[in-house]
Amino acid sequence: MRRLLQVLGLVILLATASIFAPSGDGGLRAANAADAAVAPERVPENGEWVAEYVEYRFLPDLGQITIADGVVRGERPVKRLSANARQLASQGIFPCTDTSRARTFRRTDELGGHTFLTVVTLIPPAEGEEEWTRRATVHVDGRKKVDCSIGNSPDGEVFVYGVTLFPEDGTVQVAAVGSDGVELFPPEELERLDNPGLITDDVLEPMADEPDDQPRIERA
Repeated sequence: MRRLLQVLGLVILLATASIFAPSGDGGLRAANAADAAVAPERVPENGEWVAEYVEYRFLPDLGQITIADGVVRGERPVKRLSANARQLASQGIFPCTDTSRARTFRRTDELGGHTFLTVVTLIPPAEGEEEWTRRATVHVDGRKKVDCSIGNSPDGEVFVYGVTLFPEDGTVQVAAVGSDGVELFPPEELERLDNPGLITDDVLEPMADEPDDQPRIERA
């Protein structure tokens, strides 16, 4: 029950993060300018326009920091994501669109008596591959606490939907699913911010009391 409430809570919190995101266009260029300025995008054989991003949200009024996987679909949204990468990054949205080089974004925020340094790394797909490598590293008061994938892990065995830090509660949540569709979590003791253990893809595991017939989650 505790794990179920955590998952439901994370879904609600990520949705709330979008609600509390800056309103308006945030200084983004008009659609026609974006379409004119954007570099050509890779379009799959089925003609589907799709691009991913990582979203960082510092929400002091809600007592949380979130790092989450995101996706846009459709020609115009994908082109806007690419053309306005710099402006979006200033808002905490880090697009996976520039395949010319890897990029690293850093955010430092203080909340609940702690200092959080979050580093998001985006590595373009290698030649002949399609998947980006997206990674989030979180330091709490100078100590590395989280170092995990956002989205697909490099080996394809884990998909991390997001990381949420609750400084007032002294906890961190990681929502993920394995390649077999089973929900994965860090060991409960590692969810404490004051626990020196490091949360990585490798430590994520099913609930200890999870029944064998639990519903499987279909990955996107």
